Amino acid sequence: MTKFSIVLALSILLAGCSYFSKPSNNWTKASGAPDQTAADLSGCRQQADAVIKRDADIDRDIASARQPNQVDTDTNAFLSNVDNYDREQRYRRITSDCMRNRGYVLPEKSPIPLPSP
Repeated sequence: MTKFSIVLALSILLAGCSYFSKPSNNWTKASGAPDQTAADLSGCRQQADAVIKRDADIDRDIASARQPNQVDTDTNAFLSNVDNYDREQRYRRITSDCMRNRGYVLPEKSPIPLPSP
């Protein structure tokens, strides 16, 4: 029962983190027109999709060559959530690196202003 509770709590935590941290599309470039920015972002996303798909295919090939492991359902669900979270973070990182390499900047999130005394 304790193992199940830990797995469930970690799964919820990871799901919550990815739910609340949505990627921003506010890329800017001094000489960039909105249409060009959208085209570049689309190209970077396609690049990220291709890399993620390639890696998933490699992982699937490796998994098919291994003996099936005897892991309980809760652990499999947890590992699946971790894999999905890692994949989403990698997608965002690849897209961001691509956009930065093309000369774009993503403005930092502005901190919540503190009340003045």
